[in-house]
Parts: sequence; structure tokens; C-alpha cells
Amino acid sequence: MRILWLSGNPSLYTQHKKGYNSGGWIGALETIVCQQEDIELAVAFIFNDDKFKVPINRTVYYPINLYNSRIAKLMHALFYESYDKIELEKIKKVVEDFKPDIIHVWGTEISFGLITKHTNIPVIIHIQGILNPVFNALLIPGTNKNYYLKNNAQGILRRLINSQNLRFWKHNTKREIAIFQNCHYFMGRTHWDKNITALLAPNSEYFYCNELLRTPFYNAKNWQPHYRQKLIITSVLSNPTYKGMDLVLKCANILKHHSVIDFEWNIWGITECSFAEKLTGIKAQNVQVKLNGIANAEKLISELLNSDMFVHTSYIDNSPNSVCEAQFLGIPIISTNVGGIRSLIKENESGILVPSNDPYYLASQIIKLFSDKTEAIRLGIKGRIVAKERHNPTVIINALISIYKILVSCQSLIDG
Repeated sequence: MRILWLSGNPSLYTQHKKGYNSGGWIGALETIVCQQEDIELAVAFIFNDDKFKVPINRTVYYPINLYNSRIAKLMHALFYESYDKIELEKIKKVVEDFKPDIIHVWGTEISFGLITKHTNIPVIIHIQGILNPVFNALLIPGTNKNYYLKNNAQGILRRLINSQNLRFWKHNTKREIAIFQNCHYFMGRTHWDKNITALLAPNSEYFYCNELLRTPFYNAKNWQPHYRQKLIITSVLSNPTYKGMDLVLKCANILKHHSVIDFEWNIWGITECSFAEKLTGIKAQNVQVKLNGIANAEKLISELLNSDMFVHTSYIDNSPNSVCEAQFLGIPIISTNVGGIRSLIKENESGILVPSNDPYYLASQIIKLFSDKTEAIRLGIKGRIVAKERHNPTVIINALISIYKILVSCQSLIDG
């Protein structure tokens, strides 16, 4: 089978080109897929490279070079809505060159899923996040559009950029609906993404397939409890408002003023949170919250193993990699009960679920879990068992190959 991946992630291409480990879990999956003798794999992605086609080992890479200068990036920003067609033309050339049996699109967030309308080749879209529900959660409690534009900014230029970002969001969500309506095959892994897919693409077929984790997590030690006086909490967040940094600050403030626990809350992924600080009136440094920036997998594993619990605060999510990775290590997890999280965590069995935007209940559960080591150990062990089953590489690759074979068989019947 000839499989073409259309991805927003260059997978292992940068590792081959620049010599450092990259590609995340998609790169981990590429490594396993390329071990299958009956699969020829190609990966196409937006990337600044002057080569159209780069065969490396058993993968053919197609770096799509569109935004390689400041002028090109400016034109893209000014005429954003027209670039779907430009990107689609590049994808068509890749399809014509590689002649795949199946086109596997990673996510509905970018234009690549539009290829469905322009080919008779089976196209399956692997659900990642879903933009429309995420956009619905973008303006978090206590904000509105004007507040977002004014406070998530420094100066007039930044406000214009925020306005532009909202414009991009509106276009992307509209495009995502078109992608759902024109694609027949989808691949997902949570109760939430299955139901949203059924809503937006009622005549589609849905296949279940889990995701791999980044390779270092499979080789890591499992979490062990720490018998110390100080509580160490770890979270992994990114900049968007819906990731819940405001909830972190409000909860940390409650812990500081309504408990006697000495704690430290480490945030990985960001170095500033001015929007959340303005919204809540709480400075991170004043409530024992430390912003540590981006960490590689090995560093994050070390920090997680040194923590007492992992706390996830997002207002919307499907199956966040950060939760899956922490659960795989066996660290006890507290998470907001949103999106697809319930497919990852069963309440009081493999973790603790809390309502979004409820810092008081979140604080109470943090205190309770820290005070009960036996419960923390039980939740961590059960979570690790569940995660190891969910992210089993053999099970995942077998499921993926089975899906590919079904699509090829279906296409053979259609072709007569």
C-alpha cells in the first residue's frame, strides 16, 4: 500500500535534516509504519525547503515551501483566506507524483483536508483537536471579544494581531465544517470526537485508533510517591486562553490563602501569562507558580517523576498528549472534565475529574490527594495500566494497518 500523510507536523524530516530528535508522536508512528514491509510512506507538510521531493530511508518527504520570507508571510497574513487554494494546488502535485492508495490527513485544523473534493483516492482524516468547539471556548469566563483584543495585547500592533487571529479562527472554523461535510472516513479515539464527528459528518464512517506517545516515555521509569512536606504540582500548558492558566492562578491563590500546604506549581510550555494575570489580578510569582518554558521529553519526564501530581486545567480538549504522557508514567492526575478527557480518565478510578472554572473544588481535590498517599498511589497505578493498554505500539499499528486495508478494499469494490 502507498500511504500519503498530509500533516501540519514534518514528522521525522527535521531530525534527518538537522540531527535532533523531533516529530513528536507522529514521528514515533512514522518509525513503526516504516517497519511494515507492505507499506510505502510519504509525508507532505509546510516547510521552508527548496526541494520538492526528498526520499530518506523508507519515507518520501514532500516539504511544501510557501512561506519562506517576510514578504511571503505578510502576503499570507493579508490574504489568508485565499491561501487554501494555493496550498491545495501544492497538495495536488504531491498526490499526482506519489500516486497513493490512501491519503491520511492529520487533523481538520489546516487546509489539507480539502483534498477530499479533488480526488477519488480514499481520504481518511485523523481527528486531533476540533476547531469549532475550541473556538467556542476561546473567550473564557470573565472575557468577551473586546476584552480579549484589549488585554491579550501590548500596544496597538499587538491588538491588530489579535484581531487578525480572530479572523483566522473564523475562517478556519468555517473551512473545518466544509472538511467534515466532504470527507467520508474519519479516525479518532474518544467518545467526544466520535460524537462531534457524527454531528458534523452524519454520513461518515468512524474508525477507532489510538495514538503513540513520544518514544522517551516508553523507556521511562514509572512514578514513585514522594514522602516530603512540600507539594510539587506539574502542568503542561500552551498560550491559548482556553488552556486554563487563569484557573491555575485562581486555584494557587486559594491554596496559598486557605491551606497550610507548602507547595510549588510548575508550568511547562510557557514563559509568561500576562493575560491570565490581568484577568485574575493574581501574579504567578506571588502564588508559588513558576513558568518554566518549553522542555524536551527527557526533561519533562524528569520533572513529572519528581512531582506529586499532574493537574490539567483546560476548558476544552480531546485527548491531550500531556495528560496521556503523565498517565503513562503513573503519576496521579487531576483534570478538568471536558471534551474527550472522560475517555482517558475514569473518575476516582484512574484519576480525578473536576468541573472547569471551579478553582475551589480543584483546590480541595489537590489537598485531598496530597494528604492521602495511598489513594495517590492507587490512582497512579490504575492510570498507568490504562495508559499502557491505550498506547500499546503493537495494538496501534495493527489497528492502523487494518483501517488502511479496509479503505483499500472498499475502494476496490467502488472501482468494480
